[in-house]
Amino acid sequence: MASLFAGSVGGAVGVGVSYPFDTLSTKAQVSTGKDETHTRFIRSMGNIWKNEGVRGFFEGVLVTMIGQAFIKAIQFAVNEITFLWLENHSTIQSNVIKMAIAGTLAGLLSSFVVSPVELVKIRMQAQDKLGINKKDDDACDSPLAYKNELDCARWVVKNEGWRALFFHGLGITIIREIPSFALYFVAYGLLARSAMADILGGHVAPLIFGAMAGWAMWIPTYPIDIVKTIRQVQTTDNGSRRDLLSNRQITAKLYRAGGVRAFFDGLEPKLARAAVKHAVTFWIYEVLMNF
Repeated sequence: MASLFAGSVGGAVGVGVSYPFDTLSTKAQVSTGKDETHTRFIRSMGNIWKNEGVRGFFEGVLVTMIGQAFIKAIQFAVNEITFLWLENHSTIQSNVIKMAIAGTLAGLLSSFVVSPVELVKIRMQAQDKLGINKKDDDACDSPLAYKNELDCARWVVKNEGWRALFFHGLGITIIREIPSFALYFVAYGLLARSAMADILGGHVAPLIFGAMAGWAMWIPTYPIDIVKTIRQVQTTDNGSRRDLLSNRQITAKLYRAGGVRAFFDGLEPKLARAAVKHAVTFWIYEVLMNF
């Protein structure tokens, strides 16, 4: 199916070009409440550039690009198949409802791939190779420096088990992905059917609408993403889960540390990343679908 190929290529390229923003956002999330947001961004950028160079902004990018190829293939294909089935076999008249249902199913099914891919990505991004910020009593700090994505995955399997790789954080991932992709495909679908699409033209419209769809999915669900990031960056030793914070405990800890504002730490680079990633993703998708 064309949507499988177009979605996979668009997803891989989109995440690759926007990855530095994602790295900064993840580092901001795992250090939520420790200092002012703008100070943390500047410090993170400076530390990464000084200690690791350009490569430091792309920790975990390989597994994420490969993962996103599969993830976006699933999301775009499931969304298209579900919408077409509803068009032909359901009595639902509203396009918005049909798009929301299709997006919901796409988000749900892709979560089972998203969770392990993002677990490796988050741990690669959050690690501090020089141990500058390591604190033994902080459950949210990654405990060591991984050589690469494969080394990170091997460490998780060896020390936490296969179950941790595939299911640690899966629940909160599903909670994030379902509303995210309902909003994502509804926003893009409505914009693509609007008069603005004719005004902007076939090449510019996907860029603008993709960026707007990215914002539509991330702004409402970003607090869930912070909880998910902190949940997945926590590690266990030989399968022990006694010291892991639950989603509820993480939420309470964040609120005590900074109130409602704490749930939006790292939003700025995430929105920048969303605009670039989803603009590129939809542009490539539309080009390949119309090729």
